[in-house]
Amino acid sequence: ADSFVNSQEWTLSRSVPELKVGIVGNLSSGKSALVHRYLTGTYVQEESPEGGRFKKEIVVDGQSYLLLIRDEGGPPELQFAAWVDAVVFVFSLEDEISFQTVYNYFLRLCSFRNASEVPMVLVGTQDAISAANPRVIDDSRARKLSTDLKRCTYYETCATYGLNVERVFQDVAQKVVALRKKQQLAIGPCKSLPNSPSHSAVSAASIPAVHINQATNGCSSAFSDYSSSVPSTPSVSQRELRIETVAASSTPTPVRKQSKRRSNIFTVCALRAALPPARLLALLISSSGVCLFLQLLWPPKPSL
Repeated sequence: ADSFVNSQEWTLSRSVPELKVGIVGNLSSGKSALVHRYLTGTYVQEESPEGGRFKKEIVVDGQSYLLLIRDEGGPPELQFAAWVDAVVFVFSLEDEISFQTVYNYFLRLCSFRNASEVPMVLVGTQDAISAANPRVIDDSRARKLSTDLKRCTYYETCATYGLNVERVFQDVAQKVVALRKKQQLAIGPCKSLPNSPSHSAVSAASIPAVHINQATNGCSSAFSDYSSSVPSTPSVSQRELRIETVAASSTPTPVRKQSKRRSNIFTVCALRAALPPARLLALLISSSGVCLFLQLLWPPKPSL
């Protein structure tokens, strides 16, 4: 039977997801008998000090998985803690030391791995309980320990008759699968975000180029992914504003511009400064000079 469960045919001929389960407990816990009963359907009383590596196909939620079982011969180490997807802590209901060992192994595992990342199951074995070998760990103490182990599920098994053996491994496999689905749901929306309709990639041609000197209606020129799906208000560049201003100023208007003309007093003063007194007097006495003088004082109004 051991040669079958340790054979390579499962991993070589099948490409199914793996579930890695570690089994820990001291030599009197009954963990090896628990594993052997699950794999072969038979009871073997001897405990394996070296532990073992086993594999078996299991179905969870209609999906086939390759259950890799690691029976650890001693306390959990760093490599073991990094390898497992779930841990089964085993103690014997007829052995106080094995009961105390479980919590010590739990603390050691937590020193290597976050307990919230590892589903756990607590198992109390009763393979050899009899009148001569009574039970020493009552149910209340066992359930108190399961609460201390982050409220993990507690089972009492009997490898001699197969009581609850199948349920232990089915439950731990179910916990691993449920945790994986929960993790996928947590990271799934983040991965699918760029492909969602509201955040789809928009071609460069559909997005107007934004320059530093553009008026962006009070918004930053750095657009977020979400803003690409919102219609933007048409922006007007400073150059366009200048062109519109010049065009507006050059447009003909019905308002007549008042021409600036120099005062007539300044013109008379200019003549007095330019001509000698005798010449100026002769100019004023002449008829043409009188007309010129009158024109300088009262120029004709320009015709409309």
